[in-house]
Amino acid sequence: METRNIVLNSLNEELIPYIKPAWFHSIEYTNISQTLLGYIPLHWHEELQFVVVEKGIIEIHILGNKIRLSEGCGFFINSGVVHEIHAKTVNATYICWNVGTSLFDKHIQSKYILPLIQDEHTPFILLTPEEDSQNRILQAIIKSYETLINKEHGFELVMTIQYLTCLNELLHEMNLNSNKNHPIYDQRMKIILAYIHNHYQNQIKLDTLAEIAHLSKAETIRFFKRHVGRTPFKYILDYRLERSIDLLIRTRSTITEVALECGFSSVSYFIEKFKETFQITPKKYRDQKMMNSY
Repeated sequence: METRNIVLNSLNEELIPYIKPAWFHSIEYTNISQTLLGYIPLHWHEELQFVVVEKGIIEIHILGNKIRLSEGCGFFINSGVVHEIHAKTVNATYICWNVGTSLFDKHIQSKYILPLIQDEHTPFILLTPEEDSQNRILQAIIKSYETLINKEHGFELVMTIQYLTCLNELLHEMNLNSNKNHPIYDQRMKIILAYIHNHYQNQIKLDTLAEIAHLSKAETIRFFKRHVGRTPFKYILDYRLERSIDLLIRTRSTITEVALECGFSSVSYFIEKFKETFQITPKKYRDQKMMNSY
């Protein structure tokens, strides 16, 4: 099945393409190496996300952690939590099921779904087939994907049943882990990221990031590294490079114009960092992409 490139808005929120406009489900097969960047960049979504690794080994970057998952394992990511995904083996693939948070009547919504998405102590849950409750979530993801691909009659009902199974098992997992120390996802992280995504074309100062986060400069760096696993300035560099990829492919701007539009102070620095990151110059990258498109 063809891999879909994820689409992000200016705040790096993923824009989920629902199966049907009024039915908030999206389930996709992704070969990470076939995506635009060769990895899934730092992003977030309002939807709940359920993932199972279909082939190979993937690595999820979340809350400053780098967690490797092999075939058959997976994870749940709560609404609004930023994360990034990389392939650690060739052609590593996964099934990703995104579900909107407003699908049921007010009673189910208020009693079960809202407490889940508002629980900052449960930003994500790793899933392994060795644990019965977690395995039921993994099997529900696979069942929903197969149901949709095979176009089974009444697939919406089957997927809804599987989704309710996932919710029930998630609540079970949350109860089991209630006495453990969990990382807390701080929503100030999204405020900092939103500022970076809106101002990456200009100079961004640590003073400004600290001010909008209401933290000292030193604590801002520690806070950012705790959530993203790198300093703010390393992330700004990475984000500018990611934006340059889009311009190289989508426009006829010169390399100099791309560099300046993405916030680099000089074209030589842009070329140096691009080659350091992607092991190829921007020009050769563009030339290769143009050849492959014919």
